Amino acid sequence: MILYLGERETFDYLSSLGIHAVFSNSLSNAEKVIVTEFSEDAIRIIKEALLINIPVLGILDGFQSVVSAFDGKCEEINCAEGRQEFAVIDINVPIFKDLETVIKICRGKPVGLLESSLPKDLDIISRSNEGDILAVSNLIAPEKHGNIYGINYYLASGLTPDAEKIINNFINL
Repeated sequence: MILYLGERETFDYLSSLGIHAVFSNSLSNAEKVIVTEFSEDAIRIIKEALLINIPVLGILDGFQSVVSAFDGKCEEINCAEGRQEFAVIDINVPIFKDLETVIKICRGKPVGLLESSLPKDLDIISRSNEGDILAVSNLIAPEKHGNIYGINYYLASGLTPDAEKIINNFINL
């Protein structure tokens, strides 16, 4: 079962891809978690999933929840929300498997994780052309990625053409 916390738009997008997710705030029977909200519940679920090795994908506001679960803090940044741009990605990270090193994405919320406040247990896995941090993953050992991901891309937007691949890569972890 895929547990889902968040807004309806991404939930409907997942359904359109044939992915069955269940709205819940409990990890019982969950195999994976997708979070699109920034809340205490989301942060709690991410921390619990980390402890029992359940993969998590935080999208948009869920990116902030992932950062907060690792004691980081996002701040407002100067960017144009909802604009298509290029992102440089780490293709060695499982959710970016079989993608090019530069992809088109639709910019998410005008918040970012500043490099100076990057939690020690998170690694940067995607940046904008301007250098803004757009995605992170947890580290379980020096330079070894875990299974908690936070991305600040609109995946439910046609302006992120590789969204389905990213989602499917996560589902197939």
